[in-house]
Amino acid sequence: MLPTPMKLLRLLGVIVVLLAAVLAVVAFVARYHDGPIFVFPGGPFQTGTIVEDPAADLSFASAVREIELQSGQPPTSRTTWILVEDGEAYVPCSLSFPPRKSWHRNALIHPNAEVRIEGKRYRRRLEKVDDEALHAKLMEDVAEKYGGGPDTDPDKVWFFHLAPGA
Repeated sequence: MLPTPMKLLRLLGVIVVLLAAVLAVVAFVARYHDGPIFVFPGGPFQTGTIVEDPAADLSFASAVREIELQSGQPPTSRTTWILVEDGEAYVPCSLSFPPRKSWHRNALIHPNAEVRIEGKRYRRRLEKVDDEALHAKLMEDVAEKYGGGPDTDPDKVWFFHLAPGA
């Protein structure tokens, strides 16, 4: 015998509530975790070998798809993309996705950051890219490496240079 539409709606409601509860717990736990958990921002880094050379070359990261970026006060971490252009590393930031993020605005006030790439931590300074030609080239790099991004409108994307030292 088939369940009634009311029972199906009730079952669907229970599933939605349970899924929302699981996501809320993961988001809460991630804030205290050593780095981000999937798409959820995480806490400050606790593990990983710190590379002491403030000018360590990050050009190897051109072959890396995602990195972890820790910034802000208090420090939080997130997963992000990385681009390498002329030997310099950059991270993109969509201004509209995911909604309600604020790390990019905080980076203008607190530019010191760390990136964790393949288990190693590098201290960097986030410098917003204002050069229009470089911005356009980085938009092309995003399209080439990632097949585009959440925003293709250059006015809705910021890039930060991962400058040596922090």
